Amino acid sequence: MRTALILVRRELRLEASGREATTTVLPFVLAAVLLAGLAMGPSREVLQSVGPGVTWLVVLFAAPALARSVAAVERDEGAWDTLRGLAPPLALVAGKVGGLWLHYLATWAVAAVLVTIMFPAPMPWPGLVAGPMGTLGLAALTVAFGALLVGARRRTGLLAVLLLPLALPVLLAGVTMGTPGQDHTPWTVLLLAYDLLVLVTVWAVHPALLEE
Repeated sequence: MRTALILVRRELRLEASGREATTTVLPFVLAAVLLAGLAMGPSREVLQSVGPGVTWLVVLFAAPALARSVAAVERDEGAWDTLRGLAPPLALVAGKVGGLWLHYLATWAVAAVLVTIMFPAPMPWPGLVAGPMGTLGLAALTVAFGALLVGARRRTGLLAVLLLPLALPVLLAGVTMGTPGQDHTPWTVLLLAYDLLVLVTVWAVHPALLEE
């Protein structure tokens, strides 16, 4: 656990020094929310109805860009093998999941705030719960595919093709839980089951994820 926390702090320090998410993802989130609002027209009812969907679509489309921190940066700099040798496999995967989760959670929070202000679309409390839950499963799924594709060419495109279809439960549950007047209980259960399934799967196969 201590090693995993150290790796999470390392991921945050790398982001603070490189600011890749700040310079690429945040402008994308702002532009995507703004363009979505303009495309939907001036109708307040329409904007409020599509607000939760816009929030989660922005997060999903930003996911491949943020996934570069899984292993691609270390591989490009020749540090991936060193990192695998220094950290236990489970701690390395847990640290990567934790760091990416915080990145996804920040992306979701920025998108949700922008949607709430620009559309405006008030978010019920289940929508606030869906943010951390949905981004956790998404982060674990991204780490699994990111580690598998670390040596692949055009890995960002491959990651998007693999990630987006399997993230459909996150999209559906997040949109429904963020929409007022819906029955949120079954979708909360679905999102919890999805997180558990993805996390258990990543834990079970984590030795294979770190092999060449």
